[in-house]
Amino acid sequence: MEKLFERVDTIIIQVKDYKEAGQWYMDRLGLESSFEDSKEKYIVLKVSETPITLHEVPNVTTPQNSCYPILYVKDIEKVHKHLQEKNVQVEDIQADGSVSFFDFYDLYGNKLEVCSF
Repeated sequence: MEKLFERVDTIIIQVKDYKEAGQWYMDRLGLESSFEDSKEKYIVLKVSETPITLHEVPNVTTPQNSCYPILYVKDIEKVHKHLQEKNVQVEDIQADGSVSFFDFYDLYGNKLEVCSF
């Protein structure tokens, strides 16, 4: 069977206020905006090849965390320390064989994960 999909186009995270969340992601995670739509209430942030899109859903409840992005880094300790210094809620670094990882949470409680191998 031929390949159906070329790549993941974007990862959408639902937030209560896309402007506030966008600023948080830029300030704390160092991401840059590549596109913003104030009518549809979303902002696209550059993360290498696959962007993260923050979409405003005013009545969104506490995240269920059934689906979350995992961001790869080369130096997990450096990133963990950086997020702590930016007052981001982070979990301890864990190891599973040759993979190290930790979870962190945005200002609305959305879970994201960092991994390194």
